[in-house]
Amino acid sequence: MINSYKQLGTKYLKANMKRTILTLVGIVLSVALISTIGLFMKGSQISQIENAKKINGISFHVGISNYDEAILNKIRFNPQIESFGLMSQGDTVPVEEVSVRINFADHQALNFLTYSLLDGKLPSNAHEAAIDSWLIPFIKKDLRLGDSFELDGKTYQLVGLLNNSGFTQKNKEGRLLTYKSEFAIGEGRILIEINEKANFNEVLDELNSITEDNNIVINTHLIQALKPETNQSLLIMLVIVVSIVVISTIIVIYNAFQISVVERMKQFGLLRSIGATRKQIRQIVMKEAAVLAFIAIPIGVVCSLLALAILQAFFVILVDKGSDVSFFYIDWKIILASSILTLIAVLVSSYFPAFFAGRISPLLAISSRLSIKKERIKKQNNKVLRKPFSFPLSMAIKNVKRNKNRYVVTILSIIISSVLFITFSSLMDIAFSSKLVNDPSKSDLTIENNVSSENLEILEQIKLIKNVSEVYEQDLSIKIELKDTNQSIATVEDIQKTIGKKHSITVVNNFEENKAKNESALVIKVLVYAFIVVISLIGSLNILNTITISIMIRRKELAALKSIGMSQRDLKKMIIYEALIYGFSGSLQGIFYGCILSYILYTAASGLFNVEWSIPYNACFITFAAALLISYLSVLLPLRRIQQDNIIDTIREE
Repeated sequence: MINSYKQLGTKYLKANMKRTILTLVGIVLSVALISTIGLFMKGSQISQIENAKKINGISFHVGISNYDEAILNKIRFNPQIESFGLMSQGDTVPVEEVSVRINFADHQALNFLTYSLLDGKLPSNAHEAAIDSWLIPFIKKDLRLGDSFELDGKTYQLVGLLNNSGFTQKNKEGRLLTYKSEFAIGEGRILIEINEKANFNEVLDELNSITEDNNIVINTHLIQALKPETNQSLLIMLVIVVSIVVISTIIVIYNAFQISVVERMKQFGLLRSIGATRKQIRQIVMKEAAVLAFIAIPIGVVCSLLALAILQAFFVILVDKGSDVSFFYIDWKIILASSILTLIAVLVSSYFPAFFAGRISPLLAISSRLSIKKERIKKQNNKVLRKPFSFPLSMAIKNVKRNKNRYVVTILSIIISSVLFITFSSLMDIAFSSKLVNDPSKSDLTIENNVSSENLEILEQIKLIKNVSEVYEQDLSIKIELKDTNQSIATVEDIQKTIGKKHSITVVNNFEENKAKNESALVIKVLVYAFIVVISLIGSLNILNTITISIMIRRKELAALKSIGMSQRDLKKMIIYEALIYGFSGSLQGIFYGCILSYILYTAASGLFNVEWSIPYNACFITFAAALLISYLSVLLPLRRIQQDNIIDTIREE
């Protein structure tokens, strides 16, 4: 029993479960789209921050040298600066054919250098030290963590190994890092960490104003990863992407409710005829939207978390063991913001169909004349359309032209899906054409030899070393690929023992540096392809959902066509032609708008990377072919249902 007209909405949802599920799927897809992209962006930002620290080996934001007490006090008492430390360079001590640069740092500065640590820990007192791992054979044979060694008349305990830097190996100047508690004013550099809640641009401007330009070093790579909004071009790109997603969500949800309202015009007309006001009709539709939103939002959030979990599992398979990169980062603020944004989008999107439902004329709705448009009858002179096989195509074109509202609603879904795919494909092209991914990979080991005439002899000797898989000469140096990269340090020692005694060579171990860079590039590739997969899946399901609903609500109309003699074969052809017309028209318009947005994205990205825009032919072709294929597949299930319908029972349905 119905106690209130507001219960009519809930009753309708229960009575038409299949249509309710299709509408629900549209909202779930929208929630999943917003929350997944939000969590992707947050997870990728955290990954980029960690990779920026690993590649550079540091986590401070700004370094200032040649400072005085006034500058130090301004930094010390600045509330927008989280912390600062002091670091300086000491003497360079020769050890055999290489040298060692001694570096001093206090506790806070050492915290900024933890990302340069390969193994062990950083020193905590002046008697402990961490050194570049490639220095071990030169300082003391078989030196291990915990052992003591002597350098420049002072004894240190080895507590940590630093990442091998290609620069230090080529220059044959290694690093020794130790602790120092007291620094003279102006000694070394001040390493500064800015508070994450602070306005970075204001702090950087303030720091630039208190010192000379040549005395300040800004960790731009880390700051851009930590605060994307500090870069105007990146901010424009983010605004464009988020705007596209939000607008797409509103249109997708609007389509679902608009189709539902059009289907029920007669019902709303009957309610108006027995005294329901326009406001009450609107409230019925809005309540349906609210009920569906509260059901769909949790499901959509779960789907997005599931997508992230699958992405994380896939990434773990690709990267080396021991990698701590994680995409599965649950940010409840993003989930809450996505849920609220989707709820607002549902209510806003359903308001216009609700407003339309409230304005329905009772007499026109009951007589089912709202969707009938009087057209001028034109004489058809086209001989092709007179052929028997052309009749379904002619009917399909007339059906599309007859109901402009249904045409627009269906086309919008295809346009939105096409625009999303082309836009994110353009983002993929930007990432792949920029230095983020196309960083040239190095060999595992590189041997620098000043005497090129000896290279052939050195090549033959290297091939005999156990862990070497490939040796070749490139750019006046010898490149070496290893069978087991984890044994790179031992292999360097073998090369030094067998070849270094006879020839003047410099062996550069690129393993750790390559690992960090490759992992950073892999993060970008996985995220970009994941974006494309998610967007393609959601776009495809959106098209399937919209076209399926538009066909299902015409069951009575199609049954009437069969009742006046239209064969099942011609009916099937007509519906397929309609779907292909939708796919053809929608994909072409989507390609047009997608190319425009692609150009805008490239224009924004030109402030970050050196990229040139060209028409995304591959993405356009995939969009066109996929739209036609998905449009065709979307009518197969409704066609099977229509074939099983009883003509008389379907026509009698209210």
